[in-house]
Amino acid sequence: MIENLKEFCRLFYASTFIPVSVCKTPGNVLYSYPTVFEGLHDTHSSLPSLLHFEKNPDYVIMQSFSYFGYVAREGHDEFIVIGPVFSVPVTESTVRMFMKECTISMQYKDFITNFLTNTPLISFNQFMQILAYLDFCLNNRVTDPEQHFRLTDIPSSKDISAMHSANVYEAKEGHIYHNTYSFEQQYLECVREGETWRLMKMIEEAKHNLVTGLIGDTPLRNAKNLLIACTTLTTRAAIAGGMDIEQAYQLSDIYIQEGEKMQTVEAVLGLQRTVIYDFTERVAQSKIPQGLSRDIFDCVQFISQHTNELIRVDDVAAFPEKAGPTSHRNSRKNSASISAASLCAVNWRKRKVYSPTPTRL
Repeated sequence: MIENLKEFCRLFYASTFIPVSVCKTPGNVLYSYPTVFEGLHDTHSSLPSLLHFEKNPDYVIMQSFSYFGYVAREGHDEFIVIGPVFSVPVTESTVRMFMKECTISMQYKDFITNFLTNTPLISFNQFMQILAYLDFCLNNRVTDPEQHFRLTDIPSSKDISAMHSANVYEAKEGHIYHNTYSFEQQYLECVREGETWRLMKMIEEAKHNLVTGLIGDTPLRNAKNLLIACTTLTTRAAIAGGMDIEQAYQLSDIYIQEGEKMQTVEAVLGLQRTVIYDFTERVAQSKIPQGLSRDIFDCVQFISQHTNELIRVDDVAAFPEKAGPTSHRNSRKNSASISAASLCAVNWRKRKVYSPTPTRL
């Protein structure tokens, strides 16, 4: 059990560089590390009041995709809050979104930018493990993140990735029949639509008929290869559903690299579930309406990647000409139609980007 909580938090930050605060109530911060983080609470930020936790330990994910975690000391009135941390590199648009949702004045932009960019990147899976570690230190109990946060309710992508790879082996496994293409299309549609619970139901109905393909020399290598296949297809589906392209690829790289470090099949499969869950929820937060043309989709992506700049309709209309020499994109008529449609895209993106409501996975 931790007796000196202040010293524990100081050492925790010194060894991880993850911001940590000790509070008595969400709006009553006793102390923080780094100490400059206390300045964030003194900027009339609404951040403390936004963090609503329901169990111990718990977490919230903000609209800026910053993670905050919560661990309370049983029998005490203090609790620890860690964060904000991000799983992908912080951009200027991320900083603006974070400040918007926390109602922090723009005069503190340089301070917030410096603070967030110097905080280490932590994947969602690592973040869950850190919360379990803190719960063990403070309450002397072992918490299984998958069980505690109900991640086991998420469909295992062991089955999904098997369907992705089954085509390669159908010739060798001729006595087993797979409806691979149909299943894959349904799975990718769920990701594109951001429909986590529909995906869970589909997997529950199909799991007894799925067979794992062999694409590795050992069970561990096989699991890692399935993770790579799953992450790749999930990334593409998420982009099609409206997730920012650069953010999607960065997140994909982080998950694949983390999977390569794991030493057990169970750990890899747990990470696969997290991959699908994380991407699908991010799509739900940045959903693009169905039926948009490729040109309008590109415009939305362009706007999403330049939210920190002053963008005019003419800028968006000129974007297709800069993107490539394809004849239909260079036509005056098409550029004019993009100019008109871009107004709708700009308004839609602005409505989606700045929502102050935290989200739970």
